[in-house]
Amino acid sequence: MSAPRPARLAAPAVLADGRGLSGGMLRQLFIGQCMVLALHLAWMPAWLVALALAVAGYRLVQLRRRLPRAGILLRLAAVGGLVLALWLQFGTLGTMDGLVGLLLGVYLLKLLETHDRRDARVVVVIGLVTTAVAFLHDQGIPMAAGALLAVAWLLQSLVWLSGATGLRQAWRETAWLLALSAPLMAVLFVAFPRLGPLWSMPQMDRASTGLTDEISPGDIAELSRSDARAFRARFEGREPAPDERYWRVYTLSHFDGIRWSRATPDQLAVALERPGDAFVREGSRSPWQAQDGARFSAELLLEPDSRPWRPSLGTPLESDSRQRYLADGTLEGLTPLSSRSLLRLSSSGAPPVNPDPAGERWHRLLPDDTNPRTRTLAERLWRESGGDPDAYLEAMMARFGEAPYRYTLSPPRLVGEHRVDDFLFDSQAGYCTYYASAAAVMARMAGIPARVVAGFLGGERHPDGHFTIRDYDAHAWVEVWREGAWRRLDPTAVIAPERIEQGPQAVDGGAETFLADARFSPLRMREVGWVNHLRLEWERLEYRWQRGVIGYQRESRRSLMAQLVGWWREVWARLDALLPGRGAMTTALGLMAMLVVAAGLVLLARRGWQHHRRQRDERWLVGSLQAWLARHGLAAHAGESPAAHLRRIAPQAGPAGRALEECARDLERLAYAPLEEAERRQRRRRLSHRVAEVRRRLPRQRRGPSGAGA
Repeated sequence: MSAPRPARLAAPAVLADGRGLSGGMLRQLFIGQCMVLALHLAWMPAWLVALALAVAGYRLVQLRRRLPRAGILLRLAAVGGLVLALWLQFGTLGTMDGLVGLLLGVYLLKLLETHDRRDARVVVVIGLVTTAVAFLHDQGIPMAAGALLAVAWLLQSLVWLSGATGLRQAWRETAWLLALSAPLMAVLFVAFPRLGPLWSMPQMDRASTGLTDEISPGDIAELSRSDARAFRARFEGREPAPDERYWRVYTLSHFDGIRWSRATPDQLAVALERPGDAFVREGSRSPWQAQDGARFSAELLLEPDSRPWRPSLGTPLESDSRQRYLADGTLEGLTPLSSRSLLRLSSSGAPPVNPDPAGERWHRLLPDDTNPRTRTLAERLWRESGGDPDAYLEAMMARFGEAPYRYTLSPPRLVGEHRVDDFLFDSQAGYCTYYASAAAVMARMAGIPARVVAGFLGGERHPDGHFTIRDYDAHAWVEVWREGAWRRLDPTAVIAPERIEQGPQAVDGGAETFLADARFSPLRMREVGWVNHLRLEWERLEYRWQRGVIGYQRESRRSLMAQLVGWWREVWARLDALLPGRGAMTTALGLMAMLVVAAGLVLLARRGWQHHRRQRDERWLVGSLQAWLARHGLAAHAGESPAAHLRRIAPQAGPAGRALEECARDLERLAYAPLEEAERRQRRRRLSHRVAEVRRRLPRQRRGPSGAGA
């Protein structure tokens, strides 16, 4: 029979001198760098990959040809080049992307001067920090899974640096460390929700949706090309019907003849010489609306955005946190969102009922010398309606529903000075902004206060009940002031009712434009049953992750604690009802439980004190270690001293051999050397650590009950 093949071990972590790193350890560190870099590549420049390969290649050539180490000039030049490249990439190093890129670059360049175990540990620690920083970009499930793999690899590198001799042992100890940390992680997660400042790094100009606070005909049509997610919503109680899902974001009241734009409260206060609080108030309730008009209560999961807008289904009424309530019926946050955030909001589902403090005259303003053909049409319709505003608006809306007007996702481009004229009389084809802009202009030409509202319409309902609103759901409509309240007019509902009921994908002739910028979007395969099912399941899982894990805040912690307390009270009440005597028995059980707990605490304190005193006795420490070794087949010989015993078995103990040698040396120093009290305490503490290391590192085959493995 042939001899059994020896177990295959990985390359040693360190070279023969005990300090210099081998090629195997450098490869281990480089793989860790690649895993960490992969977490950032979706947001960081791709040339960082070339930097990582260049540094690793240089170290490989240096190791094989035994070249001298990288000098100070080379390292300074590398850092200077990194800073210059990042400055050219981002324009500044003051943004989050610039700072993260600098951290990544320094992490990669650190391999140039990594030559011993201390340097390698620094590389691993920087890698752990850089892994945590990746969550500033994204906190989804793929990022969490990738970060877990990177952390496991980095911890394995630390185990190699601590003296692991085999791949199996390294991964076993890594798994043990992760398993030990999991309960603590769960407790910290439940007891200490994520801190706001840690996750509020400035995102600068990063926006989650293309919706802006100024539009001209055709702008929103571009959003139909994108499937980017704007926000998600879950309703408590009644859900809105498709024709009720008007999510208002911006109120656009200024028209320059081409574009509709939003006048901010500060701009209105200056232009109209009014105090700022006449247009905006901070709080958790709207001061402009009656709170008894709430029809919908929703929990919104908002995407990160550099702008402070907050969507609301109709007019916002009340929120679970302080917000900025604007008099025009829109809502703003106090700060932009740097990460996904939850907002609970109740709303009316209808336009505002309060008059705008800017006044009716502000909402009638139009440039005098624009769109003359539209003005002539408005005058004719006004005469035909007998000067009745309601009849005029009805005639205006009916005109949009007549041929040859048509609704399209790819309308002809308008570039002239009189764009409303060009649309109404020449192209007669457009998207929601075309019709909303024309309707608002015609209303103002008749002296009716009007404004354009930009937001979203619709949203995809998932089987678990939550709605996803995306870029292609962007929409614009009109509000006119009639009989003491704002009234919604949506020309799209007249000319393309399928857009209201089914979304922009249902518009005739829009297949080529819809999702044109998202060629590989799974939404393109909604007609394939199993693909659509997988997509919905993944979005459901991701929504629950974002809402339950990432969105875990103080309110969630209070709710969880309240549930636990309620569960305990329910169990206690049932136990009290089942036991005879009830009150007396409950008191007796309570006293007994208190006595048991007190006795257990006293016993634990006594054992802890005894253990603490024994840890200060080197003879007890070594004696307990020798007894433990004897139970595992490594007993002392007759007349053999403890130090000699430990030195004799060290060569047989595998990875625990070095710790046994150090135990013997520390024991002799404590027994015979004239040590100061401070050094003696340090030696005892070190001896205790080495004893624990021996118990942990002794090879598994020696741990049989009879010591047969020896």
